[in-house]
Amino acid sequence: MRLWGLALLLLALAGCRQQQSESQVGFYFWKSNFKLNEAEQRALDTLGVARLFVKFLDVDVGADGRAFPKASVRFEGEAVGRYEAVPCVFITNRTFQSPSVSPAGLAESVWDYLQQINKRYGLRPAEYQFDCDWTPATRGPYFDFLRHIRRLSGGAVLSATIRLHQYRYPQQTGLPPVDKGALMYYNMGDISDKAETNSILNNEKGLPYLQAASYPLPLDVALPLFSWALLYRLGELQSIINIAQEAVLEQEPNLEKIGPGLYEVKQNFYFEAFYLNAGDRLRFESPAPEELERAADALHKIQNRSGNLIFYHLDEQALQNFPPDFLHRLARRLGD
Repeated sequence: MRLWGLALLLLALAGCRQQQSESQVGFYFWKSNFKLNEAEQRALDTLGVARLFVKFLDVDVGADGRAFPKASVRFEGEAVGRYEAVPCVFITNRTFQSPSVSPAGLAESVWDYLQQINKRYGLRPAEYQFDCDWTPATRGPYFDFLRHIRRLSGGAVLSATIRLHQYRYPQQTGLPPVDKGALMYYNMGDISDKAETNSILNNEKGLPYLQAASYPLPLDVALPLFSWALLYRLGELQSIINIAQEAVLEQEPNLEKIGPGLYEVKQNFYFEAFYLNAGDRLRFESPAPEELERAADALHKIQNRSGNLIFYHLDEQALQNFPPDFLHRLARRLGD
């Protein structure tokens, strides 16, 4: 009986440990100048963050149809040595639409560019991530590009971002030839639609995509922390204005609030370096804390989760909206 009681106790303790476990937290860093301020550093320390997914460069095509890198990262200060940096490469879908782009040639030039950055800052990444919202027309050249990267990578882990439609329909969209994916649970609405309520995080639209039985790759999960204001003129999207607090709009005398998160310009004026015309409309979007919790609960149920939770993205203003204790709670809700 004593042994039986001890076994029950051990099972109960194991259950408690499992309930208290949480996902390993990481952040995307999506600015060209890598330099952490005190608030960002303090948040990373509080959350026990060890890995940062850093955008090393963008790849796009010019008017001549040739691919070129831009917005390459610059590291400042000592923070780069405190974390494991995962180089991320954002590649526009139109890059693989260009007949002038060779997947093999692009892979070699991108890999060489990445290694120049690594050498400059003394980095030895164990993982590389590639971000491209491929389509049926670009799947072939993008996947060829990834296969060539694989040959050059020397055994490093390769990951690719996965959009919701790619997660839901892998047989139609194809499976990228990488070791794992990062499921992007954000940007699920149509920002060009002036009637959209929240294009950043809309669980009514996002949750149905999670009904897939499984995904053939291990998956990190990414959730949004960013906010913005979308500028519409004559019903058409004109610009994205990066602001973190709706209070900035509420306190502007040249704006009139006409609905939840919706504002109309009363007279022409400059706002955040944008010239606004009378009659323009702004829609403020931000992920609500309760909707992030709802998303974490749903994502907890998907199969093949890696146990990693990545927040997009590391920014002092976003951290004011979502302090570390709240992010801890999200990680616990998503944990195994």
